[in-house]
Parts: sequence; C-alpha cells; structure tokens
Amino acid sequence: MKSWLIFIGFCSMFLMGALAADPPRQRPNFVFILVDDLGWADGGCVGSKFYRTPNIDRLAAAGMRFTQAYASCAVCSPTRAAIMTGKYPARLHLTDWIPGEGAPGNSRFRLPAWQKQLPLEEFTLAEALKHLGYATACIGKWHLGGPNFFPQHQGFDVNIAGGDIGHPPSYFWPYGSADDSHRVPGLAERGGQKGEYLTDRLTDEALKFIQTNQGKPFFLYLAHYAVHAPLMGKDDLVEEYAQRPGANGQSNAVYAAMVHSVDESVGRIMKKLEELRLSDHTIVVFTSDNGGAVHFGQPPATSNGPLRLGKGYPYEGGLRVPLLVKVGWMTSPGSVCDTPVISHDFFPTLLELAGADASASRTALDGISFVPLLQGKSTLARSELFWHYPHYWNGKGAAPVTPYSVARLSDCKLIRFYEVGRDELYNLRDDPGEQHDLAAREPQKARQLSNRLDAWLKEVGAQMPVPR
Repeated sequence: MKSWLIFIGFCSMFLMGALAADPPRQRPNFVFILVDDLGWADGGCVGSKFYRTPNIDRLAAAGMRFTQAYASCAVCSPTRAAIMTGKYPARLHLTDWIPGEGAPGNSRFRLPAWQKQLPLEEFTLAEALKHLGYATACIGKWHLGGPNFFPQHQGFDVNIAGGDIGHPPSYFWPYGSADDSHRVPGLAERGGQKGEYLTDRLTDEALKFIQTNQGKPFFLYLAHYAVHAPLMGKDDLVEEYAQRPGANGQSNAVYAAMVHSVDESVGRIMKKLEELRLSDHTIVVFTSDNGGAVHFGQPPATSNGPLRLGKGYPYEGGLRVPLLVKVGWMTSPGSVCDTPVISHDFFPTLLELAGADASASRTALDGISFVPLLQGKSTLARSELFWHYPHYWNGKGAAPVTPYSVARLSDCKLIRFYEVGRDELYNLRDDPGEQHDLAAREPQKARQLSNRLDAWLKEVGAQMPVPR
C-alpha cells in the first residue's frame, strides 16, 4: 500500500511539472501598470468591501500579492524616479513632487536645493531594457522634469501623454483647454471625441503598442493619471456606486468610479495579451506611486485603514502600496508574500527576469532583486528600509506635512520629525496602525534606529532641511 501511494505521489508531481509554464525562449515582455495615488486597500483582493475590482482581483489570483510593498516616497515624483533608476530618492536629491511647495514663512527650516528633474546622466530601466533589444513605451504620466527630460530622452521609443504635469485639469476629452498648462500633453491632438475618458484612452494607446510590438520583447510602462485629483468618473459608474453602501471609511462614489475604470483597463490589457497569445511570456506588475490620498474629497476620497493617514505622511498609510506581480512560469497562483519590498527594487528585479547579466543593474545602487520572493522563498538579504522627505506639503490636509526621515529595521519603525524635534517608534508587527508610540518606553531601541538612520543619511548624501 505504501509503495502504491508513493507511486501515485510521483505521478502527481510529474503531471504538475508537465503542466507548469516553462520560461519563455525569448526575453519576456513587461507590462508595468502604475496607478497614481491608489491606496493600499483600494481593491477587492486587498480587502475593500466597497470598490469592485474583478480584473485586479483576477490578476492577484493569477500571481503574487505583496502585503508589505512600499513606495520609495509618500509623494509621486520621487517614487517614479526610484522605479526608473533603482536608487533611493534621497540619493538622487529628487525628494518631492515636482515642483513641490515652498517652506512656510514661519517654519523652522528652508528647503535644500533639490533636483527638479531626473538627470539625463541617470541610467534608466527603459535604457537598460532597450539595450537588451526591447521596444519601450511610456504611456501616461511622467512628471520627472520639463521637455528636455521627457521619456523620449530617457530610453523610451514611444511617449504618449507624458510630460511635466502631475495631474490633468479634466479626465474627459480634450483633457483641458488649449491654454491650460496642466492639459495632458499631445493626447487630444492625436484624436478623440467628446465624452472620451482619459483612463480608457490611455488603455487604447497601450493596446495599440502591444499589438504593434507583439513579435518582439517589449516594455510597456502604463502610468495612469487616475486616481489622482480632480475626482472625475464616468456618470454611469458614479451613479452605480452612489447606490452602494460605504464600508471601512470608503464611500466616495466618484473615486470608486475612477478605481472601476482602472480595473477595466487592467482587464482589457490582460484580454489583449490572451488574444495575442502573449500571456505566458508577459510579466505583469500592478502597483501605486504612494499611499491613498485621504486629505481631500467629501466624503474623503478613500481610506487606508487600518493603516494610519495617507499620501504625503510618513505613516504606513502614506508609504505602503498595493503590489501584484504575475510571472506565469514562476509565481504560484494566488500566492501572498509578507516580506517588505520597495519601488527601487523593480529595476534589478525586472532586469533579472529579462535574463540580463548582473552587471546590467550596477547603477541600481539601492534596489535589490526580489526574484527569490517570486520563486516562493520567504526572505531577502535585507532587513532595513529608509525614507527621507526634507520638505513641507500642505496638501489641504488637517495636519500639514513637515520634514521627516524614516527608518524601518525588521518590524521596528522610527519616524524623525525635524520641525518639532521629535522621534516616534512603532512595532509594525504588533501595531500596523501606528497607534502606540514606543519611543519613551524603549529608548535603547529608538537610539539604535536613530543611529542607523543617521548613518544611512550620510551614506546616500541626503540633503537636509536647512535651518533658517
């Protein structure tokens, strides 16, 4: 009987291995979907009972969901720069949304002379993949400097709708009046019609790029302007969500309509990959550039609960983001990973998945590949993460954001507030909502993290807020 069971087990293992997808013979394609301001809990697969996201949920069911994925900054431009370079924003000196806000006149500090564009000298992810023979496209938001620093100068063959703006004046065609400095650049000029919705149009352009480049490896960076303000959704979706009861602090029907359109975009992309038989050798990444925006809207646009606060703030609600990754021949369907990863890890991770030599990631000084996690391993050779924001940001919030730095070592997190000269300490394992400051109770641990934070700031050459 025992030998019979062993034989059955062997046959089962053989069959599972035969059915598993093999690595692609050519370099895999990449579809990188970056949503602006999408919160950690903004989807059914991450616990929302209000938003309907069947396509995002299907992506999660087909790949790996990360529960402790972090943005490299709590605001947009620095995170985008980190994705492109594999470097901490503090190392780049690109530490705020461009062009940011000035320091209030009564503040304790003034701002350092920070970088307001991604320098052309930086070796970008798009350039690295282009060297490997990839067709590259940036479709959607760029927000990393003026015309001389646009995507076409940073390794992208195609740039559609990417410029120096952080958000559109309107999500409906023509996406702003001709004299509006925030009008989505070049998109209406490529065609369109009244009633066309920006998220849908960017997806149309993405599908064209996939269709055109199906015969060679491609890197599609689809950076939606949604779900950033101004809150604008399609009328039928807004009406639909207005009839749904809110849950866990999420009840804004317009924001929900915007999330719904992003979900439809994901579904259309996945369907196109299936139609062209590209799914098995296309890697799909879905994530956000910072925590969900909780500082505007009536009712508030979203909630990151149980995490504290949101976009701009040093708490988990501002830094933690959704992350889904599907690598058909590697990730176990429906798998969940609790190991922390961060935006600048994408550079070395994607290059390793592309089969690049390790030297291709030599400029990615801070990111590390999380391919081992995608393979099912539970740890990375790293136990610390850092953030640095030497800026002020009103954000129309109840509590304006002032300069801070953050260190996370294992489960402990220290936040240093420069304006008030105070440190806060939290244990994220026991207190993910950061409600219990342990700095006074555990001074030795606070000192340990503070010392390590000081050393890291020096290592990366971080610019500090300047005393007046």
